Amino acid sequence: MLLSDINNYFAIHKRACLADLATHFKADPDAITGMLDVLAARGRITRIASSGNCQGCTRCDPSSLIIYEWNGRTESKPPSP
Repeated sequence: MLLSDINNYFAIHKRACLADLATHFKADPDAITGMLDVLAARGRITRIASSGNCQGCTRCDPSSLIIYEWNGRTESKPPSP
């Protein structure tokens, strides 16, 4: 799994929670989080607040409440000579 794989996933799906990403890429959520932090620092994605529907029952997987959204930016490549 590469940063470009995650970037491409967001280009298609636009928004995803950490649990969905971990399932899709068959990876540990902690490993995905590090890559998401890099993409967020580059302005590719934004971590958004959960919808507020949580009633605090603690039954949900916490990673399903961490949501990221694609900003519509792709990796910029230098122009060809």
